Amino acid sequence: MSKLYLIRHAFTPANNASYNNQRNLWRIAKDKDMPIEKVYGIRQALELGEFLAGLKGKILIYVSPYYRVRQTLGYALFNMSGDYDIRRLDGLYEFNSGVHYAHTIDEVLEMYPESKKYFEDAKKDLESAVYTGGESRNMVKARVKDVALMLQEQMSSNEYDYILVFGHGMTNRYIYYWLTGDELENDMKNCEVLSVSDKKSLFLPKAYVPKGFIVDINSYLK
Repeated sequence: MSKLYLIRHAFTPANNASYNNQRNLWRIAKDKDMPIEKVYGIRQALELGEFLAGLKGKILIYVSPYYRVRQTLGYALFNMSGDYDIRRLDGLYEFNSGVHYAHTIDEVLEMYPESKKYFEDAKKDLESAVYTGGESRNMVKARVKDVALMLQEQMSSNEYDYILVFGHGMTNRYIYYWLTGDELENDMKNCEVLSVSDKKSLFLPKAYVPKGFIVDINSYLK
């Protein structure tokens, strides 16, 4: 049985909306085009590569189509060596958070007053609450089931020693659920490596973003 590792992308400017309550990050890029952050994000991806360089054998890498994930893999590969089979997997795209993406809570309520309904619904049932203009967690859970079943079949084939899934926090959460039957207690951190086979976290980068860090938004704008 191949070992399957779920990996979340490196820290992005958009992550700072919730992490450091920074406003106006939505100006940088849309969800699918958001890059990783230029200091901590790159450091995390390079550290991730150092960890993954220790894996030996035949390795298959699935990667989300979103830019931040492909960029994370690109930096990680700087510190990796081997003959990797890399495949884009469109089903790994992150959940659609609609108008909430890259906005602070206060910001989204100011700009999109109708989003108040989401927050009200989330207090009652977080999994079923639908992001304004987007999906609910339950919708994401349902749509990644086929991806999880495909990965399970790939693991059983024993064609590879390791299967690395470069994806997103929410989609990884539900892939893990479908493969193990267990719910994750905590959200995956940026560049965390979670072993489905061993049901445990194997790696966290040391380059974690400090409280109070502010992204230079203008440096990302063309």
